[in-house]
Amino acid sequence: MSTRNVMITDLDQPDPEQQSQQPKRNRKVLQTLSGNFNRRSRSVEVELKQQRQQDSLGTGHKDRRKERSLNTLLQAKEQQLEQLVQRLATLHRYNDQFAKENDQLRQDSGQLERRLAEAEQQVASCARCQQLGQRLDTVLAQNRTLAGDVDMLKTLVFRLNVQIESYQDQRRHGEEAPPGGGSAKATSPTAPCPPLPTHTLGPLLQAYDESLRDKDALLAQFSTEFEHFTGELKRALEENTKLLQSQEQLRRDLGGWREERVCLQAQLGVCRSKAETQTRKTDLAKEKLVEVMHCYEQRTQTLLLDMDHLQAAYARTKSELAALKSTPAEVPAPVPAESDAVHQCKALLEQLRQEHARERSSLQDQLQATTARAVSLVRSTEKAKHGRDRLKARLRMALQWAQKLEAGQAEVRDTYEAVRRLEVLVQHKESQLRGLHARNAEELDKLRHKLQQKDETIRTLLRGKMERRPAVD
Repeated sequence: MSTRNVMITDLDQPDPEQQSQQPKRNRKVLQTLSGNFNRRSRSVEVELKQQRQQDSLGTGHKDRRKERSLNTLLQAKEQQLEQLVQRLATLHRYNDQFAKENDQLRQDSGQLERRLAEAEQQVASCARCQQLGQRLDTVLAQNRTLAGDVDMLKTLVFRLNVQIESYQDQRRHGEEAPPGGGSAKATSPTAPCPPLPTHTLGPLLQAYDESLRDKDALLAQFSTEFEHFTGELKRALEENTKLLQSQEQLRRDLGGWREERVCLQAQLGVCRSKAETQTRKTDLAKEKLVEVMHCYEQRTQTLLLDMDHLQAAYARTKSELAALKSTPAEVPAPVPAESDAVHQCKALLEQLRQEHARERSSLQDQLQATTARAVSLVRSTEKAKHGRDRLKARLRMALQWAQKLEAGQAEVRDTYEAVRRLEVLVQHKESQLRGLHARNAEELDKLRHKLQQKDETIRTLLRGKMERRPAVD
């Protein structure tokens, strides 16, 4: 039978890779009636392929999980970046608001300082206040002298009271003495009570009364002046409250002026654009007018030249006709061709005259229209100039405001630079995270490669063991 090298199934076909990997001692082929039969079955290869597919699916799931985790991290970082951008926008907005409030407070403080200086100057240059201060100084000096006089009067009254009491005691002791004690009275060392010196004390007391009346009058005058000063002080306080109210009103008006300034800036931009468009239109109209005038001059020059040529031709024909008429009668009649040419020339002359009249009238109409348009353009240019002057004045004011805003913008720039530094730090951190992610990916690839190598070694070992078992059997 010649069926030795015939394959029964595809499972009997040998694997060339396995044959190359297997040692020579494991390559034992069974000789059967139907041909060579390999000890290894295809089911083992199918199982190994399924295991490889499962491993690849597992690694794919792991990769997907890692990609999902990375996507979540990236989304979180993007959200953080969006939050940082929003915070930056809020910071810019708050910085603008703070700059505006700072400018407002600076202006208010400047106005208050100016008003305070003006009030101090008014107080320093107030003649009434100086007079009142001088009178107050004089009244205080008088008050001091009055206090000294009152102290002196108190001491004098105290001394007078002591003397009066001593006189009263002496009189009382003299009245209580017994009437029969004349010898004793004569021999007693005590003398009788002397009379009071009324002639010396009366004028002194009257002088003190007059001085007291003068002092009372001065005190009354001082009290009236003090009341007048308190009234003026109340009026000054009322004026101060009014000034404070006017200051609050000015602050409110300042807010309105700022809003109006913003509106004026917007109107300034619109007016600038309008002025530019108007100037462009006027320039174009001027150019067109110059072109029309140039064309009109050229046309008139050509028409005048045509008129000169026609007049010269007409004069020649007229002179020729006169010469022909002056010739004798024996001269034969003119050829009809020449008469036809003369008639054609006359007809052409009439046509040219009519065309000249029509063109002249049309050009005059165009000239009138262009002059009217030029007048309107001149008026519009004057209006534009006035508007430009007004806009220049507003622009100067806007530039002044802009100079004040530049100071606030410097602070905003500082904050913006700080925020930019934070952004750079965030970008640096992100680059570090990306580097870490790349390192992790490389390490994962290395681990996958190592696992694949280990898997292949294990598979080779299992294949060797699976091939050894049937050989042993």
